[in-house]
Amino acid sequence: MSGQGAVLSDFVRTSGPLRGQALHRLALACASAVAKLHARGNVGLRLSHESVALGAHGQVLIGWQPGVTPGSAADDVLAWADLVVFAATGRTDGDPAVLPPALHLAVRQCRQADPTARPRAADVLRVLLGQSVAAAVASVDGLLAS
Repeated sequence: MSGQGAVLSDFVRTSGPLRGQALHRLALACASAVAKLHARGNVGLRLSHESVALGAHGQVLIGWQPGVTPGSAADDVLAWADLVVFAATGRTDGDPAVLPPALHLAVRQCRQADPTARPRAADVLRVLLGQSVAAAVASVDGLLAS
């Protein structure tokens, strides 16, 4: 991923964990990419803090190699959840309690022990988009009320 931006693990090590909108944008961008790849039949993405980079213009770049290792869509959403927790805590074994409510709920669902109980990436994306829309509406409502 050289030349495309800072790998997430390096960024978090030097700048600290992501918070607020930066964390939500990362989670949303990664969930969107995973959902898009799943829709195209690609699974086993090996998503991690080493395969995601933050671009110079705020974009999130995901490196993946289809067919390299066996995996499932359920493994991918678990990896997404672990990535979000790492981004928020700077630790692979970090405590998801630091996450905002919508992200905490999504991560908890994606980390269920039973892979068949985990949501699809598209469902995670819907939750995160709903949170983004709700936050935008709340901020507009707040501005109008002032």
